[in-house]
Amino acid sequence: MSLQKFLKARIAAVFAMLFVCVGLSAQTITVKGTVKDADGEPIVAAGVLVKGTTKGVTTNLDGGYTIQVSATATLSFEALGFKHVEIPVEGKTVIDVVMSDDSERIDASTVTAEFGMKRVARSIGSSVQSVKSTDIVESGRESFTSALQGRVAGMTVTTTGGAPGSSTTIVLRSATSISGNNQPLFVVDGVPVNNRTVSGQYDFAYDDAVSMYSMDFSSRANDLNPEDIESMTVLKGAAAAALYGSDASNGAIIITTKKGSSGKGRVTYSNSFRWDKSYGFPGIQNKYANGAYGTTNMYYTSRYGGAYPEGMTLYDNLSPLLQTGFSQTHNISAEGGTDKYSIRGGFSYTDQTGVIKTTDYNRWNITLSGRGKITDWLDIEGSAQYVKSGNTKAQKGLNGVLYRAVRWPLFDDITNYVNPDGTMRYPSLYTDT
Repeated sequence: MSLQKFLKARIAAVFAMLFVCVGLSAQTITVKGTVKDADGEPIVAAGVLVKGTTKGVTTNLDGGYTIQVSATATLSFEALGFKHVEIPVEGKTVIDVVMSDDSERIDASTVTAEFGMKRVARSIGSSVQSVKSTDIVESGRESFTSALQGRVAGMTVTTTGGAPGSSTTIVLRSATSISGNNQPLFVVDGVPVNNRTVSGQYDFAYDDAVSMYSMDFSSRANDLNPEDIESMTVLKGAAAAALYGSDASNGAIIITTKKGSSGKGRVTYSNSFRWDKSYGFPGIQNKYANGAYGTTNMYYTSRYGGAYPEGMTLYDNLSPLLQTGFSQTHNISAEGGTDKYSIRGGFSYTDQTGVIKTTDYNRWNITLSGRGKITDWLDIEGSAQYVKSGNTKAQKGLNGVLYRAVRWPLFDDITNYVNPDGTMRYPSLYTDT
């Protein structure tokens, strides 16, 4: 046989195989079968889907199904509380499936309340949503409350600002009180934690010159270290009060901390670094000085006076107050144990420098926790946490340094704020008649 005839024969054979495959894939067959659990009981309303498409059917009361599919398709079987199963058809007309229980999914549907009481999520009568601790850690936020933004349906997270140690307000679904507290109850290992911030006017006495609205006091939920959180469950609605009373009428955020794991002891270390830069500066007019009716007078701060003389030196009084912010977090933990006992110890350090000079925030977390199985009917667990935080703040609003810097006269250098005698210098009352 010549080479030319050999190649033609090979090409013809390849095309023949392609036609067979195309015909096989285009062939539609009827597949029947049953879907049962490990005990042989039929699974009702299980989904039977053709993988990669939206085509599918559900099983009947006997667990049976019938579906028209391609001979080369793959069937996907799904049911609540059971592990996902995929089976290639491969021309078979009868496919019976046995689905095993998905214990992890069942465990995630329980909520642990005080004294270790567990209840099925569907029996609580309130919407339940879980948040993975890994999602919070990987967000890179120094506080886990701000990391919850966008991760829970119906949750509104409001941060007072970007300054270090800023407080965070959380509202589930919507506000229920005009003047009262609308925040959910935080429960950490069965211990309630109040996330409200103090108000200087009502909670302690201080200088009357400082308005209650000009200072921002950190919220206590920010003291928690995201690395110590094992799981978090959010209960929405007033029905959460069935577990925690009237304090949870606005919902509840239930947090379980890590208690160590069985196996060989291990040490874990992680860190994160972040730089912050301010942007979006307001436009400042540099044509007219303060005053009114064409007269320069520094008493007037809401109107314009005479025009700045040509060639006058004007200063940027906002940039000298700002800097590049830097934050760092270091976490180290050690854990170990057996199937019956486990223990975990952790240490965390957070240090943050704000974009406004002199502002900073630092936090130390030391945790010790563990669990033990004494008998078949007695389990014990406990945790202890020590938190020390410090926060240097700048006033905000009409008393804030940024607001005052914007209104400082442009022809007066704000960096010269100290008189020769060491007293604070204010801009002179320039007048031009």
